[in-house]
Amino acid sequence: MCEKQKVLVCGDVQGNFQLLFSKVEGIQKKSGPFDLLFCIGNFFGDKCTELAAYKSGKKKVPIRTFIIGPNRVSDLEHYSNFDGSEICHNITYLGKRGLYITDSGLKIAYVSGIEEPNKNLPKEIILTENDVISVRNTCLKNQPDFRGVDILLSSQWPIDINSLDSTNQKLHFRGSKLIAWLAAQVKPRYHISALEEIYYEPPPYRNKTTNGENIDIATRFVALASIKNLEKMKWIYALNLMPIDRTRLVDLAVRTTDEMPFPYPTWTLLPDYFSTDADKKPCQYFYGLGSNENNKRTSEADRERKKMKKIEFDQAKCWFCLSSPEINKNLIILIGNQVYITLAKGGLVDDHFLILPISHYQSLVTLPENIEKEIDTAKEILTRYFSHSGRIPVFFERNYKSSHCQLQVIPIAQNLEPHLKSTFQEVAEMENIQFHTINCLKEAALPGVTYFFVQLPSGEKIFHKIGKNFPLQFGRQVLASQNLLNLNDRIDWKECLKSKDDEMKLAAEVRNKFQTYQLDF
Repeated sequence: MCEKQKVLVCGDVQGNFQLLFSKVEGIQKKSGPFDLLFCIGNFFGDKCTELAAYKSGKKKVPIRTFIIGPNRVSDLEHYSNFDGSEICHNITYLGKRGLYITDSGLKIAYVSGIEEPNKNLPKEIILTENDVISVRNTCLKNQPDFRGVDILLSSQWPIDINSLDSTNQKLHFRGSKLIAWLAAQVKPRYHISALEEIYYEPPPYRNKTTNGENIDIATRFVALASIKNLEKMKWIYALNLMPIDRTRLVDLAVRTTDEMPFPYPTWTLLPDYFSTDADKKPCQYFYGLGSNENNKRTSEADRERKKMKKIEFDQAKCWFCLSSPEINKNLIILIGNQVYITLAKGGLVDDHFLILPISHYQSLVTLPENIEKEIDTAKEILTRYFSHSGRIPVFFERNYKSSHCQLQVIPIAQNLEPHLKSTFQEVAEMENIQFHTINCLKEAALPGVTYFFVQLPSGEKIFHKIGKNFPLQFGRQVLASQNLLNLNDRIDWKECLKSKDDEMKLAAEVRNKFQTYQLDF
């Protein structure tokens, strides 16, 4: 049984890092240990002199800390990469939007920026329709029985959150219609916001379906104050949660006595509310622009939606989802509970394998803990398999221009191991690629970040964060080089394709070897 995970969420830090981390250390001693800290709202302040000590290592950040943002122009200078980056050791910027899944399986959706009609502002701080659509689609992908997410983090408050709260309807805040729609779509157990510099926690509300019926899961909205507010309102919030997908529905359905009705307008229940149909959503509904501006904005939104549709993932066409009709089942060798092993199509060598999750996941960093463990088992199986022929496996993943997580496994002779890392580095230099040694992939790369990852037979892990361009056959290029397999004519997998009969014959031979070695999943 999975245990609960303890996390902290903090409101606007405004550059007060010493106060934040000293408070966290106190909480850890009194009520800890907590695993993660999420900071929302404005993390940086006008003066960020206190951060220098943490960047230099003179002071240590006492907990793995994740931030979202920016929400204002003055903070842009503190972000080196708006897709996600490390601020300093133990402080990571998640990116503008996405879904972060913790080691225990907690699902934490996040989105930053503000809903703003002023197009003169930098795009990094403007919350758009595409942002909330992207988060919703990520949360619901491959989830036919979607329950909701554990936590939604948003910088801005949703509109109307206080409209049906009988205890406090006179709050003045800048609410977002986009965030209200997102909250209604992803149904978080906790929705936490900041920016208004006050603490507000209305009664929880039951989510609804498109036909207006209540569903069993409730959402509790929490707005956190800024860290140095004069009224000493709450600015840090502690949660101790079992992941929603591992919690009994009967426990999620438990009602409290102080619930309020669903607070958002009915249009927030429509998943296709951002359709280009004018009768479904006229653009002036959001911003009240003039007709010319409406037409301009509509055409721009249409172009963006068309771009999104072009790259929209269709699981039915995925070559690697086990349930897809497109999968080449002739090459499958072993199937486990969550993971399967298959021969690579157009393999560099005959026993070039892939280890893949049965369900659709984008990359290794998005996998829940149970699937990670089964992948480790698959790696052990293949290591034992190769050892009988005096070979060792090299594992690598290219999370770039690929839709389904696939861990490549290519063997080399054991006596070639001393040349392996240096060959990766030599080819990398030619391609202007820089590798770094890492301890943990999930610490080096956040969900949504593109990367190339290698696990050497020694267990050492090397990593490259991909920017705009990356050679798609890089892993094969290294292993096919003269220093290793000397198969330069087989770098392109398309040049190595076999007929269906030859594939079936090869797979049968490999399966037979697996039975001989009694390698069971």
